[in-house]
Amino acid sequence: MRPKTTNAFFTLVLAAGLMPPTSQAEFSLPSGSTSPGHGISNVLSGSVANGALYWRSTSNWVNSTPAKPYAVTNEYVLPICDSISVARIVVTIWGGTPNNVSECSVAINGINLPGASPLVFGTTADANPVFSPTSANVYGSGSGVWLISLPVPATLLFTNGATNTIVVAQNTTNDFDGRVQHVTLLAVYQRAALNNTFDYAIAEGSGDLYKSPSGTQVAQRTVSFARVNPTNATAASLNVLYTYGDALNDRLYFNGARIGGDNVAQFDTSVVNNGPSVLSFDVLASLAAANNVTFSLGADVPTPETSLRPQVAALTVTRPAQTAPPALGIALNVVVTWPVSADTYQLQFRPSLEAGSWSNVTHASTVINGQNAVLLPRDAAQQFYQLLKTN
Repeated sequence: MRPKTTNAFFTLVLAAGLMPPTSQAEFSLPSGSTSPGHGISNVLSGSVANGALYWRSTSNWVNSTPAKPYAVTNEYVLPICDSISVARIVVTIWGGTPNNVSECSVAINGINLPGASPLVFGTTADANPVFSPTSANVYGSGSGVWLISLPVPATLLFTNGATNTIVVAQNTTNDFDGRVQHVTLLAVYQRAALNNTFDYAIAEGSGDLYKSPSGTQVAQRTVSFARVNPTNATAASLNVLYTYGDALNDRLYFNGARIGGDNVAQFDTSVVNNGPSVLSFDVLASLAAANNVTFSLGADVPTPETSLRPQVAALTVTRPAQTAPPALGIALNVVVTWPVSADTYQLQFRPSLEAGSWSNVTHASTVINGQNAVLLPRDAAQQFYQLLKTN
């Protein structure tokens, strides 16, 4: 006769880890060159172990329209790291008028970037994606100003301290100007020595602002970031990039708190005020789970600039490293009990719930209450248990 079994399964290992980086879903918004700009929206967010943000923006403006083909070359040295979680190139380009067409190619370390070999954009009917975390994005602002952003495969970037060379090349069939305001490389990288938990949220777009807006133009924009975890945060930074402004005033607010004074965006007048203006602020004191940043040329600003284009914003939060919960068989006493009865039972185990043969537990360190409870030894292996009636 087959022995009667009573099955009671117990998992002796718990595992926990960080969620992989996530990207915001694509928005269904109009493309093309729109007079008020597309606005700015969150495109990337995530949480990684042992992370940090690399951000470098180069100033590439020249005061005369260059002959085509035209290229700018910049070099970027990432901190030595173990890996790249996400990376992105953002470029602002002057087209001359919204009707001109660019054929833009981008290469990293001699390899053409997917989606930009070339990326063709321009005219008020431009149909390239916007606010996509995975595609080449093109944002037009109605006056010949274009922002392009490109996801970068991590395998194209050197993480050993070697120089990364990025070439942005312009060509055109109808007089696209092609001057470049900036080439910006953003990368969330990971290095074990950082010993932290790192949350990030990155927004981009054409956030055009006007001192005296007309039609659908605006004087103020608020951007909502993807949620972060503020619990036990040790640092929080807001990074912003502006192009096209003058030397007058503008304001910036994080969760309603004004930061940066009356004249936040700063421009080098030697390059015709075209920027970029890149700034970073400590926002730990105002950090919440849901955060927003407001760019303003509105009535709150004394003698504001005529126009201004915030185009990139990144919120980063650093917290202590997460520690995995202890394996139950290692750090906790594991007691298996069953009802007291006149019957005799044998405790058995196997490493898989669905398959494998059962083996008798002969290594229990302590028997409690006679025959109806045992204290198992500390064991890192995951096991599943059953009771086998033996009489």
